[in-house]
Amino acid sequence: MDTRTTLLSAALALGLAASADAQDAPAAHISVTVGKPTFVHQLRYEVMYSEKPFELATIYYYDNGLYKIVSPGEDHYGVYLVMGKMTDAFYAISYLSLPSDDWGGNVARHDLRFDSRRQVFEQQALSHEDQNIPPQRGSFVQSTHSHADPAQIAWEQP
Repeated sequence: MDTRTTLLSAALALGLAASADAQDAPAAHISVTVGKPTFVHQLRYEVMYSEKPFELATIYYYDNGLYKIVSPGEDHYGVYLVMGKMTDAFYAISYLSLPSDDWGGNVARHDLRFDSRRQVFEQQALSHEDQNIPPQRGSFVQSTHSHADPAQIAWEQP
């Protein structure tokens, strides 16, 4: 299967189709190349953000910096950058979500620090609507995945 997907065929899945402006210009579309599947994090939040009280979330990573996150209340894409390696004892990941309904049609930034030895993480988030999100934390399990087509990934209760 070709992993290069135009948003015309995946606009609902990726939520990237640009809306027409006030002058009714045609919607623009972009293409996103999905990398090869790598890791997956299953997160369990112990301290949550009150606006997003989802205890569980799963993040699927691709080798070109694309991710997809699903939870009982989220389903969106974004890009990430790892500081260190996801196989290190300690590493950090910065995430920038793509505009989605999950964040009021805008973006959000999340910075997570992972301690693989204790399997815990700390998170600091920032959104367009709330620039004072309190720190969050929890535990995680890391594994690999083989979902070449992230559009097929949906939330599943572990």
